Amino acid sequence: MDFPKRVSDHWVIARLNDIPIGRKLVGLFLFCVLIPLLITDTFVLWMLARYQKDSVRHDALNAAAYYLTSTIEDAAGTAQNLYLNKPINHFLDTDFQTPLDYYNDYRRLTDSLYANFRQGGRLAVTMYAENGSILNGGYFHRLDRQQAWYQALEQSGQNVLLLTNYDDNHTVSVTNLRQISVVRRMNYDLRSTVEKVVKIDISYSRMEQDFRAANYDADLYVCMNGLLVCSNVLPSDWSAPFAAIPPSLVQKSRGIKTLNLYGCDMEIYAIDRSMDMGHFFRQNWPLLLLLSLLNLLLPSVFIFWINRSFIDRLRALTATVRRADNGTMPLLEQVQGQDEIGMLMGTYNEMARHMNQLIETVYKVRLREQETDLARQQAELLALRSQINPHFLFNLLESIRMQSLLREEKKTAEMIGMLAYIERQYVDWGADVIPLREELRCAETYLQLQRYRLGDRFSYRIDVQPGCGELQIPKLSLLTFVENACLHGVAKKGNHGWIFVRVRRQGDAALLEVEDTGIGMTEGQQREMQEEMNRASIEMLKGRHHVGVINACLRLKRTASGSVRFTVEGEEGIGTTITIILEEGDTDGKQQLSESTAGG
Repeated sequence: MDFPKRVSDHWVIARLNDIPIGRKLVGLFLFCVLIPLLITDTFVLWMLARYQKDSVRHDALNAAAYYLTSTIEDAAGTAQNLYLNKPINHFLDTDFQTPLDYYNDYRRLTDSLYANFRQGGRLAVTMYAENGSILNGGYFHRLDRQQAWYQALEQSGQNVLLLTNYDDNHTVSVTNLRQISVVRRMNYDLRSTVEKVVKIDISYSRMEQDFRAANYDADLYVCMNGLLVCSNVLPSDWSAPFAAIPPSLVQKSRGIKTLNLYGCDMEIYAIDRSMDMGHFFRQNWPLLLLLSLLNLLLPSVFIFWINRSFIDRLRALTATVRRADNGTMPLLEQVQGQDEIGMLMGTYNEMARHMNQLIETVYKVRLREQETDLARQQAELLALRSQINPHFLFNLLESIRMQSLLREEKKTAEMIGMLAYIERQYVDWGADVIPLREELRCAETYLQLQRYRLGDRFSYRIDVQPGCGELQIPKLSLLTFVENACLHGVAKKGNHGWIFVRVRRQGDAALLEVEDTGIGMTEGQQREMQEEMNRASIEMLKGRHHVGVINACLRLKRTASGSVRFTVEGEEGIGTTITIILEEGDTDGKQQLSESTAGG
């Protein structure tokens, strides 16, 4: 069914098409934003407050559990250290002959060992042994199997036990009667026949003070083995035994954290506190804003009609724009409605007509200019190639002529064959960019010809790092630098001279070096030559007689896959080294470095 038919079938859509978009947006705000927000604000606030309370309660329970666990583990660690202490075990096993013997050993033992286990008054340590020669007092007591804490250890069948105790006999030096203790058997030496137990009493007052000072954001109640041990809200009563867990606590609790440490079942109950709503709003306003925006789903029917009013026409406009092809923009077949979208559709048709005219008169002209510019650049490259031939061929022919005059040998035929090979490189320009191994072959042929010419006065060597032979460079570019080193370096030197050609990799770059031991250059000449090579351009070739090196630099820069830099180094009377640094980039149709070797 097409678009006009749908409009005629739905009178609501047809009516909305004539209403300005501003009025539509007012209706959209009233029915889809304001009313839903008023309805859902109460629910959102309730959910956020509940989430906030759950988060606070969860954090408080975890913090309290961490504190209690670390406190108890400190006491258990102290008991473990005493359990493993051989001098203390030996002391408890010893049958002392006199109280003086006991006292002397007691002093030596406590002075040398036990000061490490005081824990700043947080723990009270007492060791018990079923040894009649031990005197009660200080850190050591005779074991009474009838004591409640020992009976609990016996009944548990464990070596380590966490328990709560009410010491109304003041058997140890603690500041209150309530005790939370870690009890451990000292049966490390299985050969011992003496029953030994260490009892670590955690300072209840200190623990309760720390628990209150933590300033938890919930009312917490710590219970152990069915007894209410401490709380951060209840008043302290250190002189009374631990009370049972009141049933109301379980009913009012909104969260519970359970632990089991050394045979002791521990529960931490949390009761939420009242929340400051002003602080709640300031803390959660981004989330409140986000939840308010989610109310845009009401009422769906009204949104549906508004969407049909302008979305269908916008889709028709979009589809028409996407049909643009071959440099032209299609026109809308029909403009519908009198609102802003209808005006937009009409304006599009006017714009499309003007754009089609501009495309015809301006865009296509620009394309022709670009094609002309590309052709001009190609012609410049061809001109660069043609400038090389006369200069180079003249030098080769002169070398062969001089060799023929000085030597009446058949080697002249071989030299002519080499010349024919190089000549073919000049004539065949089907591929301007060739593998480095082919360029090195041409350079070696040229160097052999120069060796015929100069005889024993000239030697050369070509070193290529494996994997560099497939590097793509312009044809006859490296040869130009080799020729320059021969004619302007070695040939002008009276004694023996060398030319070295080296190719190697350095990181992501390829380095091509041409070194000669010729007459060299001054520092000023080196700087001038290096600057000209790095800024080589078409304009520099105009009106110059010696263009070989600038020509090669320009072609390397135009055809390289990445950046190209040139350096000139040397010393007057010693020689010159020219380095071509090719920093490779990603290119289509150009291979990376692969295997290749050469030598001479």
